[in-house]
Amino acid sequence: MSTFSEVFQVSSARIESLAALPEPARSLAAICEVAERTPGLDVEDAASLIAWGRDVERREQIHAAARRIRNQVALHTVEFVIPVYLTSFCENECLYCGYRHSNALAERVRLSLEEFNRELDLILSWGHRQIELVLSEDPEFGPEVVARYVEMTRRKLDRVGGGVVGLCSPVYESADYVRLRQAGLEWVVEWQETYHQPHFDRWHVTGSPKRDFEHRLDLWDRVIGAGIKKIALGALLGLYDWRFDALATIEQGNYLRRTYGLEPHAIGIPRLKPARGVLASQKASRFTVSDDDYRFILSLYHLAFPRSRLFFNTRENYEMNISMVAAGDLFTVDCDTFPGGYLRANTPGQFSTQGFPSRREVAETIAARGLKVLYLEAETPPPAPEPPSKAISPDVAKWREEHAKIRAALQDWQAILAGLVMHPGEDITERQAALAALRMTLYFFKTFAMDHCRREENGFLHNLAAGPDAPAKLQAFRAAHERLGIDLDKFERQMASYQLSGDPSVLLTIGERAVREFGEHLGAEEQFVL
Repeated sequence: MSTFSEVFQVSSARIESLAALPEPARSLAAICEVAERTPGLDVEDAASLIAWGRDVERREQIHAAARRIRNQVALHTVEFVIPVYLTSFCENECLYCGYRHSNALAERVRLSLEEFNRELDLILSWGHRQIELVLSEDPEFGPEVVARYVEMTRRKLDRVGGGVVGLCSPVYESADYVRLRQAGLEWVVEWQETYHQPHFDRWHVTGSPKRDFEHRLDLWDRVIGAGIKKIALGALLGLYDWRFDALATIEQGNYLRRTYGLEPHAIGIPRLKPARGVLASQKASRFTVSDDDYRFILSLYHLAFPRSRLFFNTRENYEMNISMVAAGDLFTVDCDTFPGGYLRANTPGQFSTQGFPSRREVAETIAARGLKVLYLEAETPPPAPEPPSKAISPDVAKWREEHAKIRAALQDWQAILAGLVMHPGEDITERQAALAALRMTLYFFKTFAMDHCRREENGFLHNLAAGPDAPAKLQAFRAAHERLGIDLDKFERQMASYQLSGDPSVLLTIGERAVREFGEHLGAEEQFVL
């Protein structure tokens, strides 16, 4: 039997062509009739819907058809689900992700079983009964380690009357999924990110374990072969043309229907959002998905998979989500993307999330539409808090020593930049010498200096922050750290351009700004802390 990667190797060119279909191949009425009768859509009809959707009036008709067919086919329920992150260490270099290996701003934490136990108790006291365990590509969190967390979640859910365990993790082998199923895992979440391999390769730097495109495409063959029948697939919208990725998602869902007789348990609808220290996510690109297009994609998925759950998430604002959620969907209300984040508030996570009303208020809004909310039970008293830990006295002498090292490195950086003004690099030997010195300087700032910033933000400032303006000051420091991390990324990229061109003008502009802002930040920190 062929795997999906073999099927997709043949069909991807056809999907690329369909994504650019100039005119619909069939009437809108005929396509809606098929969706109502089947239910579901093939890729050709989905492509015709995209072509019809270029017209605003037709797009509204498609939205209406999606609502009507969804209400006829899907169960009149909305399932709540809460993600619980286990680790933020990662071997991958995914250029859109806050947990990418080289991100100097990312806080790295592994949640111990004891810490996970405490966090899970808190989450269960809120009434949540569908838990999605989430982790990055951490070599110390292999499948056998993850199985222990699954087992604990399963035991605790069973003690409170039952629930569901899902997993979003690195892709594993069939035997690993057998072990996880035996531990109590019920469904698996995984996004292909983008189905367009050239762009998949660009977003996932060489050396990242995640870069194996075909191995990722064939994940569901392994998962289903291991006995897990509930799978959640999809694309991260914004990494490539959404038309191609939406059609490729539908192609993979239809492959599951044809090959295994399974409807996807859920369809992911994440849209690329800003992540701390990630330059690629900070500004719009030609692949950015507008709100109107995003709504259209959701209606397209509702028509293509009328029995599958769309996985609404807190990347989007509440108004967007609540306006589009329909019968049979998944909905996230409480969401923290940092390991232990529900116990440790206000720690930046994998990507930015939106604030939502309380879980009870959201449940009431959904219930008022005639939809029953599942996997949210009555709240119980939260577990007793641990005794407050004694504040750690900051080591001011060490802090001054670190500042002295960073300031000395800033002077070295300025000297190298001044040398570039005098000797721009027409001579290849001089250019290579300057680049070697810059690489050493950049390494210092991306490691020692940014590690100092992390510890300042997450420990030192908290010990000294007092008064009503402390939260605002802390937020200002976080914004400064974000800017500094992005400047370092920009400088590193520009070094590659300088190596080829020998023109240091842009490199000088970015470097001089970074040196100035680092110096200003150190001064502000010294006023606040020292």
